[in-house]
Amino acid sequence: MRVTQNYSIHSLLQRVSDARERIQTLQFNLATGKRINRMSDDPEHIETVLRYSNLLKNHERFEKNLKNAIDFMSISSQALDDAIDTMSHAKELAVKGVTGTNNEEWEAMAEQVNQMLKQMVDLGNTRFNGRYVFGGSYTNEQPFTLKADESKVDANSNGIDGALKTEFGDQRIEQYNVTGQDAFMGTVDVFQTLVDLRDAFKAHDDSAVQSLIDQVEQATDQIVQQNGKLGSKINRFELYLQQYQSQDVKLQEFLSGIEDTDVAKAITELQIEQTGLTTALQVLSQTLNISLVDFMK
Repeated sequence: MRVTQNYSIHSLLQRVSDARERIQTLQFNLATGKRINRMSDDPEHIETVLRYSNLLKNHERFEKNLKNAIDFMSISSQALDDAIDTMSHAKELAVKGVTGTNNEEWEAMAEQVNQMLKQMVDLGNTRFNGRYVFGGSYTNEQPFTLKADESKVDANSNGIDGALKTEFGDQRIEQYNVTGQDAFMGTVDVFQTLVDLRDAFKAHDDSAVQSLIDQVEQATDQIVQQNGKLGSKINRFELYLQQYQSQDVKLQEFLSGIEDTDVAKAITELQIEQTGLTTALQVLSQTLNISLVDFMK
């Protein structure tokens, strides 16, 4: 008789233990909103969950890289827009200078161009998040410096032509910067063009001013060309970003269908398990009382 009672008690204890474990699992699933929290929860689907979760993590990294590059290029493009406006104004002054001006106007124009030169240096030294956008690969070093006598603009001796690249896909790495060399010191030295124009105004040399008009146009075209490259790349990077974000929505929906907790179902199961546990505890209590009475006989 005692063997049978011991077996019954052991069986009831096991039922109580199993019920408590199931209740804890259901409570945890409801708290996390996930029915798959460990590899053992659903061996059939865990490999798929891990694969898609890793894919989402990679997308997150690629999207961050794309956003940083887009912001960097947008700041660069705005600086080049301002540089184009500056050079357009310089051309207007040059054209005005050869159509007849007096000495006071020459001096005023020379000063205006000198201010444009300083502004152009500032634009060449544009920074984004503490990085010089036209510094090439040396983003922590100022790319351009106007000499103290304002006779020339020197470029960073370490170079301003290095490429900055970012990864935004498997085997997809691209340059995202326009270098200071390409924008300001390529075929035409933008800074020297402004220096020469300023000095021509100072010398009241209308023939020199006339000869510089084409150079000003070439310098402007050079900046426009580089800004156009930036604009195209910004558009392309934004397209990649949108594609990743669209894929993320679909991946999240797919993962939710696999690993998310069915709240209504889980609550119902939890209530059933709690009722079962209460019943098992009551039966266990009665069985233990009977066993104790038999033992005392």
